[in-house]
Amino acid sequence: MPKIITWQHEFMAIFVIGINHKTAPVDLREKIYFALDKLGLYLNDLLSTAEVSEAVLMSTCNRSELYCYAESVVGAKQWFLKQTQLSEEELAACLYVYEDEEALAHIMQVACGLDSMILGEPQILGQMKEAFAESCTAGAVGTFFNKVFQQIFAVAKEIRTTTAIGACPVSVASAAVHFAKQQVNLMDARVALIGAGDTTELLLRYLKTHLTQPVMIINRHREKANLLAETYGGEVYEWPRLEMALTKADVVFSATGSLNPIVSQSLIEKVMESRAHKPLTLIDIAVPRDIEPNVTQVQSVSLYCIDALMTIIENNRQGREHAAQKARELIKIKSRELGRDLMSHDKVSHTIRAYRGQIEDICHMELSKAKLQLSQGIDPEQVLDMFAYAFTKKLLHTPSVQIRQAGAEGRFDLLSFAKQLFAIPDPKTE
Repeated sequence: MPKIITWQHEFMAIFVIGINHKTAPVDLREKIYFALDKLGLYLNDLLSTAEVSEAVLMSTCNRSELYCYAESVVGAKQWFLKQTQLSEEELAACLYVYEDEEALAHIMQVACGLDSMILGEPQILGQMKEAFAESCTAGAVGTFFNKVFQQIFAVAKEIRTTTAIGACPVSVASAAVHFAKQQVNLMDARVALIGAGDTTELLLRYLKTHLTQPVMIINRHREKANLLAETYGGEVYEWPRLEMALTKADVVFSATGSLNPIVSQSLIEKVMESRAHKPLTLIDIAVPRDIEPNVTQVQSVSLYCIDALMTIIENNRQGREHAAQKARELIKIKSRELGRDLMSHDKVSHTIRAYRGQIEDICHMELSKAKLQLSQGIDPEQVLDMFAYAFTKKLLHTPSVQIRQAGAEGRFDLLSFAKQLFAIPDPKTE
């Protein structure tokens, strides 16, 4: 098996720190969540408290991950753990850390939808690009990560165009609608949607052919809900009328970006009293969750969260496994190529910085001597001559010693390289 590329012992390293739907249930995932509109604050705190040079932070309903470029993972991992009330012991079983080539491969898999709950789902690439853009705006992305992520986005595009992983795209929204059909007869049901974002729009698209009654769209901002109603049909309910809409509904899908529950047990108790405990099915596909888990204590209420969709999702996964395997093989090649390219870039940059530092140290030392001589009243022209002579002598000392030694040892390839490095022309022949 090829050796995994790693360069952290000499220079900086790429790390991935995170949790996802494979390692943590929804009740834990929702406790480590970085809201998109607050990414700048999180990243500024990270860069000021941990030994991190560049970073991208992303949270979706299925994962929260930190991608960083740092000398050590210790500070970044400690920062990540501090963003939740959970103890390190509670997180130990679900937290993963990848490094260098493995980190690159993981980020590529995420971008392609290979690590998603819905295998091959296309939304994750847009979410990663959005997180990258926000991280750039926050000043957390430099030239190195800019190069890394542009390459990752290119790989994701290539995989989607050269494999069948993106054929017949499936989403959490389509899985949720399919799941709802298994629980109730949608043709006769009144359906309410809480939220008016991208997921709600997908829900409307998939529900359109299954409903005979107008859907109810409930959102804090009427304008966004109106746009969806104009496109897909339906009735818009402003936030104060949430209880009224829930009273009329048979099935409720909730998919907002709220960090706290918006449907409480007390609200559902009032709703169920108004509807004489007629059965109500709640499907919460938000993370953090929109609906308090204890609503199930109310008679005739059924609640399902995103993790309840696993059977439908697994059937989709089995049908796409061949395409997924081809994509993984391509990612293995691409991550190794990018790793080598980045390692070369890192070594070159380190060498240039080190050499520049040596020259600057010599210059600073000789300049200090020259300034002292000037303060002692020595003729400025003489001081400049001495400075130029001493600086040139020290600048050329080590290369001259190495070239003479290479000649004595017959290492003429090094002599040829030195001529190329210092742009020394060949001697003119008569």
